[in-house]
Amino acid sequence: MTDTFHAFRAAILRELGNAPQVIEPGPLRRFATNGKPRDDAGFYRLFDDLRGGIFGCNRQFPGQVFTWSGFDRDRMTPAQRAALARQIEQATRERHAAQQQQWADNAKHIAKLWDQCLPVAAGDPVALYLAHRLKCEVRPLPACLRQHPALPYRVDGAIVGTWPAMVARLSAPDGRMLALHRTWLTHDGRKAPVPGAVKKLTPTAGPLAGACIRLAEPEVGRIGIAEGIETALAARCASGVPTAASYSAGALAAWQWPAGVRRIVVFADADTAGAEAADKLRQRAQAAGLLVNVMTPTTQGTDWCDVWANRETEVTP
Repeated sequence: MTDTFHAFRAAILRELGNAPQVIEPGPLRRFATNGKPRDDAGFYRLFDDLRGGIFGCNRQFPGQVFTWSGFDRDRMTPAQRAALARQIEQATRERHAAQQQQWADNAKHIAKLWDQCLPVAAGDPVALYLAHRLKCEVRPLPACLRQHPALPYRVDGAIVGTWPAMVARLSAPDGRMLALHRTWLTHDGRKAPVPGAVKKLTPTAGPLAGACIRLAEPEVGRIGIAEGIETALAARCASGVPTAASYSAGALAAWQWPAGVRRIVVFADADTAGAEAADKLRQRAQAAGLLVNVMTPTTQGTDWCDVWANRETEVTP
């Protein structure tokens, strides 16, 4: 029996890179896949008969479920294989139902937080922050950006303080609000002295593949895409191209452009992750028949917000 637990845990570790320390048979269980105490993106179910199980990670592999068998399937009888298939199917349905409920709960939390936010106004922390970052006043500011006057910052679930925050709506291709991107700030528009990452994404209300922060809509069949909010706003200031933000390199690679777009300008970050993400998006878009321009700063490690703030050059896509 101990060998079965070890083998199942080894399979999880091999596929996900993280695994729970203790494996228990029975109902679907959650565990951390990123080392953080409150993370529960990982899931597994080891069947009661110990013949098999399922596992996966909602963050890394949305919609994908790995199956495991503790026995050589080629040596199983047809009845045993059919029984295992039924267990896998039932466990997969249970996992799907649990995920749908979690997304529904997250959606309520996200909507409540969004409603607590205020439109960005001249002189507030968000407007000051963007002016500091871009070295100019950004007008008009997109409606998908709001400011929270006193957003709690948590470490391992405990509130360690409150600061103003820039809150951005992350939308699915169909317009549904999937998450909120938060940047904690000081009242004078600087990054807040929080004891951790100053930028965080809320738990999500659905798969993030294809989503973005819709800072702009296409104009004459053309749209730009960048990783960060500040980078996207700077790209528009520098080039005049309406530009959305993907929020990360991985999300940029998976971004889904709006219907009717014929040309995409990718404002890539000048680093390895940015280059790889931009190339993946370029290949997908060109395969779909779109014209694609990839614009990358010449200085390694910079992005278009750095370029614009320093006014090194103007961007002509």
